[in-house]
Formats: sequence, structure tokens, C-alpha cells
Amino acid sequence: MRPSHLLAVVLLAVAVLVPGSGQAAESPSIRPSSAHPHSYDENKEAPAATVSTTPTPDVALRWAADDAPIINGDSSHTWTWGPQIFRSTAEAYAEAPNSLRAVWYLDKARMELTYPHGDSDEPWFVTSGLLVREMMSGRIQTGDATYETRTPPDTPLAGDLDAPAEATITLLDLQPLASLNNDRRAPARTDYDASVVEVLGKGGVVTQAERLLQYDVHLRSYDPVLGHNIAHVFTDALPTDKLLYTAGRPLSEPYWTVVPIKHVPTDVLVQAFERRILTYTPSNPAGWQVEWGNVGRQYAQWRYGQAETGQPLNPVLLLEAKPGIRKLETLSPEAAGIAEERQVIVGVAVLNMRTGDIYSVRGSRSFPMYSTAKVPIMVGVLSKAQREKRAVADWEDSLIRAMIQHSDNDSATTLITHAGGAQAVTQYLHAIGLDATTMDNDAWGYSTTTAQDMARLMAKLGNCTILNPELCLYALEVMRGVTPGQRWGLSAGPPESVSVAFKNGWSPDDGGWTINSIGYVKGKQMRYAVAVYSGPNPTMPNGIETIEAISTEIYAAMR
Repeated sequence: MRPSHLLAVVLLAVAVLVPGSGQAAESPSIRPSSAHPHSYDENKEAPAATVSTTPTPDVALRWAADDAPIINGDSSHTWTWGPQIFRSTAEAYAEAPNSLRAVWYLDKARMELTYPHGDSDEPWFVTSGLLVREMMSGRIQTGDATYETRTPPDTPLAGDLDAPAEATITLLDLQPLASLNNDRRAPARTDYDASVVEVLGKGGVVTQAERLLQYDVHLRSYDPVLGHNIAHVFTDALPTDKLLYTAGRPLSEPYWTVVPIKHVPTDVLVQAFERRILTYTPSNPAGWQVEWGNVGRQYAQWRYGQAETGQPLNPVLLLEAKPGIRKLETLSPEAAGIAEERQVIVGVAVLNMRTGDIYSVRGSRSFPMYSTAKVPIMVGVLSKAQREKRAVADWEDSLIRAMIQHSDNDSATTLITHAGGAQAVTQYLHAIGLDATTMDNDAWGYSTTTAQDMARLMAKLGNCTILNPELCLYALEVMRGVTPGQRWGLSAGPPESVSVAFKNGWSPDDGGWTINSIGYVKGKQMRYAVAVYSGPNPTMPNGIETIEAISTEIYAAMR
């Protein structure tokens, strides 16, 4: 049906840390053994001795999920990885292809591709090095069971990184209290919500100070694998799965320290994890109280003697830079043939999210959006919720599901009014690189776009670069639940085992039917966004058949 009156606004995405707590699940030191039975191709080329400072798409995606909103200006909080890669190389690792793995060093961590020909859909496909464990133990891991021995560095845990060792608290001061050999375990103290008043001094001497009760820090969870409690300020700031992936397991208890920050003695809570140092500085402003230590830079200086200067990371260049828009026939001659042979105008764009390539035929031609405009409307509502640092309200959820899953036009009109206005939607879309899309002020269904723009929008949802992870997952889950009567278009081709999030649009025009479909397809070793716009079709079934035939051929080509 033709939609009616429309207003909309989309607000810039803000990445927020979602509170979480509870006991972490079992995890490996590198990645789960079941996930890497060395199933890579032995004949494929191993990493070169030097690695490009531009990370692979999977590494870039992992970085962008946390830090892209900071560079984009959409959020103001502490870095998770850091703004630049300052060293990239291939390091020895016995079980990697040809015993080399590609690594990228950032301020806060090291990103690794140890098994580059494994399943990139595995959550631990891109890993983060065990840098803190290696520095504390003086053992650099060069394989699953091989090590190189070095003298541990006496590097500051927090505060001014150039402070002399005698004037601050260092890794060596914490070393006697760390579980480096599955020892030095602490009893669980979460049953009575113990306050943290322990102070770490030089040489690993621990005292207690009642004055620290003013900060109201207590123990929230316990990791039974290495045997340490975790301070509630860290579990509140980070979901359990993110804490486990990013930081690893706790090597120590949390301790208060007094360290110089801009040469001023400051109370800072520190806790060592396998991969990271986490700090909590009560005197910092909101958003900056919980921070990651600069262990990536410290480790690189320890291992290599210096930290090189790198280029700032740009999420647009990393995630959306295209080697060039290619003809659809180079991906699927069959799909291109269908688009060219029909007696209607067909625009198609396919974005391979593993490579960044776009394959297109008439992908830059403008079409009326009709109900595919409901996806930008949904993004506008979710962006509003994110900006307000809240979950989707029940009434919003009800209307979003009606709008997307049942294509209810009244819900769309209500939601776009709630989100704010067509002009703001247009401004937002242009700000995220969708310059060819314009929302209509009078009737949202008459908004115009191109297949390339909508493929990019779906890729942004699939890559989660415009919303926080919880809201991205929500949007895609809603789009996977389209009512059976509307499960046509891009849902054709992929089997049930492949996830398809999509939205269709349709309307009779004076000369025939406009039929549109946009979606995100995710299967094992496959992720792509696709948009097909067509019209005027002689009948609605004719337009549906065209899109489904193209979708089937695209899926076959992407397998």
C-alpha cells in the first residue's frame, strides 16, 4: 500500500558501554581449541615479514565496533583499542600458517590473525594478545606451547607512563600477587559484597586504608578459573562477554594505588587481566573513569625497543572504502542478465562485506523507496534511544515490529514523527555517507534512494557501525521476523540455515508496480548486503519474481 504522511529524524549514533555482571564463562588463552583445528589451507600464502598498517576487514570491523564512534564524533568515552595502529608486522607463532601470524599494535592492545583461513564468523577469529601475562611473566608466547624468555619490564600500571619506577606502581610491584602459574588464588568474596580497601605498594606489599570506603567500590563477581574477584566498577561498565574477550581472565585482585597523573598523586584502582590492565579513577569525568591501560604501546616498547608512529584510523576508509564499484556481471552474469533482460528498470547493488566490493547494475539510479523507507525510520528511533542512553521502550518496540514485520503504515508515520523529521533523517543519512537518499517531507513513501545507498545502509547495520551492538542486534532480529505473507524478495535463494534480515516495499504507480527489497544475508564464511529496486512492473507478482530470481543467483554467486 502507498504510505501516507511522513516526518523523520535520525540522531547520530552514540556508542555506550552496557552494564553487565556475573561469572565469566570458560575461555581459552588464544581462542577455543574447537574453533581452530588447523583447518586452514597449507598452500595459501603466509603473512609477509611486514604487514600493511591497514588492517583486514575483519580486524577493522572488530576495532570499529568499539572505537569508530569516537573518531566519528558520535561518542565521548575512553578508547578501547586506540586511535591508530603504530606497528604492524608478522610474528612467529608455531601453529599459524608457515609459523607466522599478522599482528597490529594499538595503544591499548594488539590485534591478531593467527588462523587467517579459519572461520571468520567465529567470535575469536580476531584475537587480542595476552600482553599483560607475557610482560609479567617475561614469557613471550611463540606457539600454543612454546615461549621466548625475556626480562619482565618495570612499566607503570597507571598514571604518568614516563614516571620513574620508584615514583609509581609498576607491573613488577603487582607480579608477586598475580596468578601466572594458576597459583596465588584468592577466595571468592562476592557473597557479602566486600568493599575494596586494599592498597598496593612497592614490592607487592598490600595494606588497607579505610579512607577508600568513600569511593564505594566493592566486589561483584568471581572468576573460578584463575581464582580472582572482579571490582563492580568494571563489571558495571562492561558486559561479561566483552570483558572476557577484550581483557581475558583476571590475573590479580583489584587494588587501590596512588600514582602520579600529570605529576599529582591520585587514587586509582587497578586490576590486571591476561590481555589488559583496567583502571578506575574516581576523580575523572563520567565516561573516563574506567579506562584501559596503554599495554599495547608498553608491550611493543618492551619487545621491540621502540613504538613506531602510525596513521590515525578512519572507520570510513577501513570499513567502507571500495576498490571500485564493479559491474554486477563480474559477480553473477546470471543476475545481471535478469536485470538487463526485463522490460522494466531494475537497479541492483550487492556489497560483499568480507571484501568491501560493490557489484552493481543501475545501482546509482534513483527510485521511490515506498516501504523500504521504514528501515531508516527504524534506525532513527533506535538512534534516539541510544542518544538517550536507554533501551527501546515497549511502545516503540510494538510499533517498530508492526512497521517492519507487517509493513504497517500508521506505525511508520507515528514513529517517524516520534523520531523527529524528514530533513533531519536526510541530514543524518548524508552524514553517514548515504548522499543519494532524500526523505520526503510530505509522504515518507515517496522518499528516494538508490540500490547502492540501501546496500550500504544494510551493511552498516550488519557491521554495527551506526548503532551500539545491542541495538544493531535488535534491528536485525526485527527484520528477520517478517510475517510469512511478506517473506518474498531477497528471502528467496538462501536456505533456512542462512540468516536473512530484510524489508520489502511495493506500490502501484500510474504505469505499473514498483517493487523493492533490501536485506542483509549472513551465513558461514559469507556476509553481504543487497538491494534491488524495480519498476514499473506490469503486476506485483511479476516484480516479485524478478527480485527473487536475482536474489537466487546472487546467493549462488556469493557461496
